[in-house]
Amino acid sequence: MSYLEFKPHHSLQDKIDCYWTIHHNESTPRVRKIIPDGCVDIIINLGDKLHIVSENSIIENEAVILAGPMTQLKLTENAAHTNIIGIRFKPFGFHAFFEFGDLSAIQDMSMPLRPKDVVPDFKCLRSKDLIMQLDRFFLGILKAKSHYIQHIVHSLDFSKPLEVPKIASEHHVTERTLQRHFLKYAGMPLKRYYSIMRVQHALRLLGSGNHGRLSDIYYPLNFYDNAHFTKEFSRLTGFSPTAAQ
Repeated sequence: MSYLEFKPHHSLQDKIDCYWTIHHNESTPRVRKIIPDGCVDIIINLGDKLHIVSENSIIENEAVILAGPMTQLKLTENAAHTNIIGIRFKPFGFHAFFEFGDLSAIQDMSMPLRPKDVVPDFKCLRSKDLIMQLDRFFLGILKAKSHYIQHIVHSLDFSKPLEVPKIASEHHVTERTLQRHFLKYAGMPLKRYYSIMRVQHALRLLGSGNHGRLSDIYYPLNFYDNAHFTKEFSRLTGFSPTAAQ
């Protein structure tokens, strides 16, 4: 299986985390784990039927879905012939292009989208200059420049406890307004987003190999101890920290 990520045009990078593709041509399907990452994705299936095991749903050929914000591990079964394109949006990113309500309404769920409303036509998506076609499309429909929750996301400090009242005060909004905006644009409460991204940060550090003991990772990320770190990490990834080393 080939999984690749591509950076979007620099003018889109504060809203789109990456474009990604999966290609798989084998005689048997393969089950794949998807770990929560604090983002939402438009997923375009140009291959055989894709089975989302966790939702007991099927994505047909040439179907387009919005995969809502994930708070738990998800399983998918890639078909023998897999050809998937994804657009991964950062918090607020999806709303910068499309009119949409509260993303928390599709938390840990997927919903179908009309392809012509949200992606270039399939001929463009099958072309060799896929990334240019995606950049051109999203630059053409960009309508909102920024939102304060983007600044919050970029400035989260995982070495310190999350202080929601302080963050709300710094952005001149009430805690209730902050939480409402986070539910709408990120699809989950700020505290849950913080927890997910802290584990994502730990996962990257474990994968880099630039550490000695596990405590070199979990103490700087403000986990109480090894038991606390292992419990949170395993809950979101489906495997232990030691297995990720």
